[in-house]
Amino acid sequence: MEYQKDNKYFAQVSGSLEQHAATELTALGATILKIVPRGLQFSCSQKNLYHIVYSARLVQRVLAPLLFFKCLSDKDLYNYAYKQFDWTQLFATDQSFSIDSNVSDSNIKHSLYAGQLLKDAICDRFRDKYSQRPNFDTTKPDISFNLHIRENLATISLDLTGISMHKRGYRVMSNLAPLQETLAAALIVLSGWQGEKPLLDPMCGSGTILAEALMRYCHIPAGYLRQDKGLEYLPDYNPTLWANVKDQDDSKIIPLPRGLIYGSDINPKNVEATRINLMKLPGGENVELEVTAFQDIPRHGERCIVTNPPYGIRIGSADSTIKLYNELGDFLKQKCPASEAYVLCGSKELVPELRLRAHWKKSLKNADLEVKLAKIIMR
Repeated sequence: MEYQKDNKYFAQVSGSLEQHAATELTALGATILKIVPRGLQFSCSQKNLYHIVYSARLVQRVLAPLLFFKCLSDKDLYNYAYKQFDWTQLFATDQSFSIDSNVSDSNIKHSLYAGQLLKDAICDRFRDKYSQRPNFDTTKPDISFNLHIRENLATISLDLTGISMHKRGYRVMSNLAPLQETLAAALIVLSGWQGEKPLLDPMCGSGTILAEALMRYCHIPAGYLRQDKGLEYLPDYNPTLWANVKDQDDSKIIPLPRGLIYGSDINPKNVEATRINLMKLPGGENVELEVTAFQDIPRHGERCIVTNPPYGIRIGSADSTIKLYNELGDFLKQKCPASEAYVLCGSKELVPELRLRAHWKKSLKNADLEVKLAKIIMR
């Protein structure tokens, strides 16, 4: 198989997080070979691959390439996928599969059509051998494949988790516009917070920032609760090594001191959702939560504030959003001395509405929204 030739894999990441994900994967033992928009090609040992799959916080998916070939037509795609790979050795007829396909700058123009061709090739291979075929399931497949065709070069890969790695498993309840877990994890990384001072999210929503801060401080692997399906389908899968890697990473988990992480929200339903979500994680009971407007939080120095206020796009109106940003800036200035704040602003235009000088601003993407993370230093 293609990945076995040189231990090369591909990590899909959210836009704007490529460099940060590269730093994370390097720390987990990978060698970064190439950085492209929304992705990284890397190489690593089998053991480090298992660490990445289990512990990486900023990665959406990890793909193991199975086939790589020139694809000039629909016949090329079907024939190569049908003839050059025995899919029946990878999974069984009573298991379901899915395909995520993406096509650009190629003779084949449509991603869904390319995915259908690959589906037909896989099913026909099964039918010719067993006179029956596996089910195609886009909701909860047993095994997931990725088809990528760019400039007439096709790569067919196995998805090593089966679901997006941002789905940590702790989000039981959600609010109207939850922050994706990988972006929340990136906010904690960019803040540099390591538990040296209390962390506060005064508009915690359903608690994603708090949960990612907890997981990072306590060294809880990102896959601790996630129900992955994919790695075990690799021909060289080593279940003993996988169990050892998980045990090794789990052994690094440390307790959370009570009061180190604090969250609040004006909406009681949000606070209750946060409480329920955090209780899924070790140490979640030690996160202090309160139903209160951030304007009413008492003055307290030397803390790290990380928050994602409403943008006025998904929640609230433009006027109410500007007023909220004005009041948030007043809160930071008047009640958070000797502190740092990291505010994820819905646009660059909202940063000045804090009415505080930004030490730096970083461009990020929240789904398809261009957002700005502003660092504010309060003396």
